[in-house]
Amino acid sequence: MHVADLPLIAVVWDAQLIRWVVWVGLVLLTLALLLLIRTRWGQQPLGKCVALSLLAHVLLAIYMTTVTIVTATGDSPEGEGVHVALADPSALDELDEPQASEPWSAINDSEPLPLGADELAPLPEVPAPEELAAPEREAAEPVASALAKLPERPPLEQVAPPELAPDEDPVQRSDVKPADPTDLPPEKTEAPPPVPAPNPNEKSGDPSAKDDASGEANRTGDPNATPGEGEKLAGPQDGPGAPVPEIYRKRSGDHLADGGNGATKQSEAAVAAALRWLANHQSANGRWDARRLAGGAARAADGQDRDFAGATADSGLTGLALLALMAAGNTHLEGAYSDNVRRGLEFLLRSQDATGNLGATNNLYERMYCHAMATCAVSEAYALTRDARLRPAVEAAIDYTVRMQDQVSGGWRYQFGQQGDTSQLGWQVMSLKSAELGGIPVPRETQRGMERFLRSVALGANNGLACYQAIRPLASRSMTAEALACREFLGRHDRPETLREATGYLLQELPGVGVANHYYWYYATLALHQTQGDAWHTWNAALQKELISTQRADGDEAGSWDPDPVWGRCGGRVYSTSLCALCLEVYYRYLPLYVQTAKRDVAR
Repeated sequence: MHVADLPLIAVVWDAQLIRWVVWVGLVLLTLALLLLIRTRWGQQPLGKCVALSLLAHVLLAIYMTTVTIVTATGDSPEGEGVHVALADPSALDELDEPQASEPWSAINDSEPLPLGADELAPLPEVPAPEELAAPEREAAEPVASALAKLPERPPLEQVAPPELAPDEDPVQRSDVKPADPTDLPPEKTEAPPPVPAPNPNEKSGDPSAKDDASGEANRTGDPNATPGEGEKLAGPQDGPGAPVPEIYRKRSGDHLADGGNGATKQSEAAVAAALRWLANHQSANGRWDARRLAGGAARAADGQDRDFAGATADSGLTGLALLALMAAGNTHLEGAYSDNVRRGLEFLLRSQDATGNLGATNNLYERMYCHAMATCAVSEAYALTRDARLRPAVEAAIDYTVRMQDQVSGGWRYQFGQQGDTSQLGWQVMSLKSAELGGIPVPRETQRGMERFLRSVALGANNGLACYQAIRPLASRSMTAEALACREFLGRHDRPETLREATGYLLQELPGVGVANHYYWYYATLALHQTQGDAWHTWNAALQKELISTQRADGDEAGSWDPDPVWGRCGGRVYSTSLCALCLEVYYRYLPLYVQTAKRDVAR
């Protein structure tokens, strides 16, 4: 069968000439378009566009003549046809003789191929290497006898377990910027103090690895261990004692005298019921058991996984309960609840490890909170009594607090080296203040760091508001209240406009409005009581109404407060009851620091 070749498109013009025509046409087309745009000639676009379109199509047609379409004719020369023949299958039977073998099939695989002149010479014989006699090895010494010869290592000092990385978003320190530099005072740009030279008794970088140089080698951090001599507080105090600090003066005596400074018979009855409940629910070993009393009831808090924080916070809750008992005038030496205070303090002394940490048995999210709350209780007990048996524990705890401060931000967080947060700061400030009232000095660098941190979280037109961290510049009432209390206890009296901004913001959410938040109420009560103005009286009226009406009155829970839905599920019933009792004891717990300097009305 013959197949004719397919015709090809003839090239009519020379290719070089066509290229010139196309380029000239494109130039003319471009000029025409510019003319349409820039002159009145373009006011009749229809006709002009038709003409330009025709020109463009002509150019395209000319260009297409340069394209050659090649047919699939193989390698056949031009003009030669393709011949197809059909074979008859029956003709195959007539082939008697076999086909000749192909050339490559004639090679005999059994015979070696002849090598040419360029055949490789045999490799020279390589002499075998001499056998070297291996030296005789001495018989191995048994492992047991070898280990016996090693010098005995002293037991490792117990240190705090390594802490995991936080769940916060990683932020480079160099990227951290204040929320609004225009809202901050000039000292905001103060450079951080130089990091002190390393202590020879301190292992590099990790405060929890500090060697015990205080002579308190019997600190094991085990609250169930047998109490050492320094952990027994029964009997008279050790030492001559000292006058009670002025700020604690109103704790003893009649709390309703002189008008009670805001206290009422109803509020005092609520406090008495709360202290009875706390005393009745203290464990035999002196602690308040977080897990048994509804602590750590939720895995998550504040929208983040907290690993059931609060379930092991016994030292922190014991510290809070002791603060509530001592605020009413009880110590381990005197008062209706002196035995409860003594056993609670002994539990905390047994809980302290060799580094001074009072929260060493707690998980990551509890640890520094518990250390601060427990430190505040032990420091306050020492300041109230000057019992020398407490001083070594207070000094070790304060030393640990100072070493755990972040040198960059000036605050504290879950573990060493993290940028601080305002929530942690409040508890650390109160513990350091209590120690200072007991005559234990706090380094000036530590106080400057705290003041620097407060400036970094200040927000608002007059710096009266505060946020959780400088990298999260969103003001909240809890953090505003806590920052205000910190400034007051650090002796930094605010300007009137700053104080008005802070108190006005707090009064927008009084107790009884919105969701109950005992943490917020505690710090707002502590801060507003110091102002002694109209804002305080407004807050106090709402506070008493809400707390007295929500205190449990029946059964085993009579005198307590239900855990609030914000942080109460972490701390449980001891947490909420202690904070609510402290709110109703604020009238005599601390003498207002502003009384002698400025009894001012923040609403003026």
